[in-house]
Amino acid sequence: MDRDLDRMLSQLVEQIERIEVTRTEFGGVLREIKGSIDLGKFPGIASDIPEKRFVKPIAPVDLSGLGIAGVDGGLTRKRFRSMDLILTRGIAVVFHFGPKEGPTVKFFPEPFPEPVVKPMLLTLSGLELEQLASLERTAAEIRVALAVLEEFEADLILMDGSLFYHPRDRPQTGSPAYERFQEVQALYRQLYNKAIRSGVALIGVVKDSRSTRVTHIMGDVLPHILRDPSIFEKMQGIDYRWLLKNSRDCDILDTFLEEGERSFAFRYSSEIPASSNSLDDEINKWASSIWVTYLKTASEDLPIRIEMLLNPETGLEPEKLDRALAAILPLSWQHPEYGIPSPILEADTRAKITLKETQLIVDRLMALSGLTYTTLEKRRSRNPFGG
Repeated sequence: MDRDLDRMLSQLVEQIERIEVTRTEFGGVLREIKGSIDLGKFPGIASDIPEKRFVKPIAPVDLSGLGIAGVDGGLTRKRFRSMDLILTRGIAVVFHFGPKEGPTVKFFPEPFPEPVVKPMLLTLSGLELEQLASLERTAAEIRVALAVLEEFEADLILMDGSLFYHPRDRPQTGSPAYERFQEVQALYRQLYNKAIRSGVALIGVVKDSRSTRVTHIMGDVLPHILRDPSIFEKMQGIDYRWLLKNSRDCDILDTFLEEGERSFAFRYSSEIPASSNSLDDEINKWASSIWVTYLKTASEDLPIRIEMLLNPETGLEPEKLDRALAAILPLSWQHPEYGIPSPILEADTRAKITLKETQLIVDRLMALSGLTYTTLEKRRSRNPFGG
């Protein structure tokens, strides 16, 4: 058994070493040539990537006079025999920066809002329950963002996560959760329209993106770039195709982006499979109005994925995108190994629903209902033998 385990671990070490060596060599070449890559030479990607520059430096801006909000939501589920409890919490932390002193901070709806408790008595599959729970959290976050647009003077609203729903959150049309999904879609449309009308920069900050759109684009353009003999010679012996196939966008961009640099921007809709018929026309219009880039905010951290809503009538406006990124940079310099903007960090901390909070709510439910844990808990949750 020990020999088998050692053999497996040795193979894993070899794989890790191969990835790291290839990453280092690939990044060295890309750092040399990234400034000379002209994406305008590839008309096949022009509709989704109108920028010619492969990477672009961003200069941090003075935050004086700016109002920047961070929005996040918390979620937890408690399962009983006859129902599920879904606990959600949405919160906004609004920073207003003065000319010299530190920022003043306001909260919506309050610094430590109580979780919203919703019972689920429907007979749903495990997947449907997961979808419904995720939709409840999304709805809480969007409502808070709408309130910030109405009640605060904010120049930027940073949402923790994507500006668009994940395909796994879309229930089947006949599912009992589908009606909730339609309500969340309506909230998204309301948020997009209100943000565009108000001129507030609406931005999604995705901390752990698993997207591979950039790696696919690089896989398409690099063979053409390598027709240059001098570049081909630099890349010779580096299995870049294997590396791209086994890397996410954040991983591959980390090999050559410097702190304060961003990647080219592309349309969110370009990540939606062409065969997908899951989007109605209006939502699809907004998916085409969300632009995605990656920004290296900290020297020792992976780049973060930034999604920004721009006016559907104007398309990509690089100057607006760059102004927003210029404000995000100084918000993300708390630690060289963790480059997340401070309003997001503060909102995330306050949005989390702790085990202690959950237990207090359950205890209160017991006291008010007169029921016992034996009555409510699932059998495996009350196994007296510790299994």
